[in-house]
Amino acid sequence: MKIRRSLLAILATVFALGMSGPAPAHKRGDPHLVALASYDTGLGANGAEIISLRDDGMAVLTNVAGSIDVLDLSEPASPRLVRRIEIGLAGGTPNSAAIHPQRDYFLVVVGTPGQVGKVLAYRLDGTFLASAAVGIQPDSVAIAPNGKYAVVANEAEGTGTGANGGAGSLSVVDLDDFRGRAPAPLVITQVALPSQAGVAGFSTGRTDDLARLPVDNTPETLEPESVAFSRDSRYAYVTLQENSGVVRLELRSGELTFFGLGQTSHLADLTTTDNTYLPLSTLTAYREPDGIAVDPRGNFFVTADEGDTRNGAGASGPRGGRTVSVFDARSGALFGDTGSQLDDAAAAAGLYPDARSNRGGSEPEGLDLTQHRGKTLVAVGLERANAVALVDVTQPASPRVVDIMAVGSNPEGIKFLHRKGRLYVVTANEVAGTVSVLEVVH
Repeated sequence: MKIRRSLLAILATVFALGMSGPAPAHKRGDPHLVALASYDTGLGANGAEIISLRDDGMAVLTNVAGSIDVLDLSEPASPRLVRRIEIGLAGGTPNSAAIHPQRDYFLVVVGTPGQVGKVLAYRLDGTFLASAAVGIQPDSVAIAPNGKYAVVANEAEGTGTGANGGAGSLSVVDLDDFRGRAPAPLVITQVALPSQAGVAGFSTGRTDDLARLPVDNTPETLEPESVAFSRDSRYAYVTLQENSGVVRLELRSGELTFFGLGQTSHLADLTTTDNTYLPLSTLTAYREPDGIAVDPRGNFFVTADEGDTRNGAGASGPRGGRTVSVFDARSGALFGDTGSQLDDAAAAAGLYPDARSNRGGSEPEGLDLTQHRGKTLVAVGLERANAVALVDVTQPASPRVVDIMAVGSNPEGIKFLHRKGRLYVVTANEVAGTVSVLEVVH
């Protein structure tokens, strides 16, 4: 009992000194999240992983079991399965899908570590349209707002201890003449990534989580993860998670610009102690971003800094920024990050995963960004806290976590949905095999 009281006293002192905060700092007019509805794939942990949607409510959802669910979210309170399209697993797991913003088809990428993967195209009615080879182990795909291009991030993870899996790369899919009405070829341009060894801000002294090889930022250890486009469709921004970097691809010229995201430093809980959140240690870590989104004005991009490496000796331990970070979209300069706020909010809501304190804490993974009622908002999935946090980035240098809410187990994909003047957050919960729909209420 004395030990318990002393720990609480320490926490009270920490919070009083402003070194960390136990709950989101709500202000008058802050938006909050309200649970609205859910959809169950019926596949459990073989179900929902990545969701892509457009504002008419049509959505596509990848299932680890080897299928795509086409959903109708036009009435967000009543999500409806339109059809399940069997992709199969012969070419690898369907890792990501993207619905076309104007036409009635979607792209899905399939692949396995160490092997060249494919991008497939299907109509929303289930008609197969096309297949083309991309890079090694495609992990994500996104379609530009104008619908003319898609970019695939080929992660090329390690295939086992000592085997790096090959060179990471990007694939550009030309969709300008691909109408999606009948089968037709997909035109693919492969984009090799040059070495970033020695570039400032890229990670050093880390090893790949699977191969346990040094992340030296040469092509074989560059691992593209997630893709986001600028609103004008000129640029694609792609996270390089293990490298703690982002690459910007200019679609017209093919020019590549690399940004090293560097490290964050803030208080964190780094030990698994009695299921108690004790943010008493200073975490200094490479951000290692997973999800990414771009401000509609093109001024900045935001990242979800999950972490996915080991220390230089190949041992597991604290990793990742545990933050949402905001960067200048032109220079890559840091505007600000959330510090300990995500874990603070999870702890205040009784959702903090203390068993993961010595790894990545709540592990922010996927995110999305939108503007609504004069605010710029980010929704970020906290994979290990089984929750979604809402972050106000209207002031990019001072991002604030304003709310948090539990969803299904291990939220992976996350998107905003605008319908009839209202704003919703939709998450794909990988381990639960469900989709959660939340409303953002002011």
